[in-house]
Amino acid sequence: MSNKEKENGLDQEEDLLDEQVDESDEKPVEEEAELSLEQQVEDLKDQLLRAQAEVQNVRRVAGQEITKARLYGVEALAREFVTVGDNLQRALESCNEKAEISVIKEGLELTLRSFEGSLETAGIVPINPDGEAFDPEKHEAISVVEDDKKEPNTVIDVIQRGFTIQNRILRPAKVVVTKKSDKK
Repeated sequence: MSNKEKENGLDQEEDLLDEQVDESDEKPVEEEAELSLEQQVEDLKDQLLRAQAEVQNVRRVAGQEITKARLYGVEALAREFVTVGDNLQRALESCNEKAEISVIKEGLELTLRSFEGSLETAGIVPINPDGEAFDPEKHEAISVVEDDKKEPNTVIDVIQRGFTIQNRILRPAKVVVTKKSDKK
């Protein structure tokens, strides 16, 4: 064999060895890629399950909080009204002692202020439309009176106060409203 043939043979062997090395390197890389892809899939499944469990826990806790809010949300308002009830009871007891009417009246006025303060604490505000224009959204006309001295549809008397709660009508005010006279 000549040197050239030997070199060509060596070159071919080197090429074969390189190909074998490349193939052997590719198999572990492919296997590692498959393993890492499988591991990634498993990790993602695990993360998905954990996320679903977290969502379920958040829903459960939120449901419990809503239930608590419904059950105990009126607790502060109830405390306020219990205090008003105590004041009314004291007013009634003072009537039995033959107290002066002015003292009883003063006690009732204080109780009314306490009651209105309790309502205000809960966001309930009275509507007192005396002298205002009639608004069917806020007022309920009980009676209509002819009056040429005042503008038509003006509230001249409040029979029963109305109330709003957080700017919504809880109960409309019952009022007497004016109208123009029918005389021509």
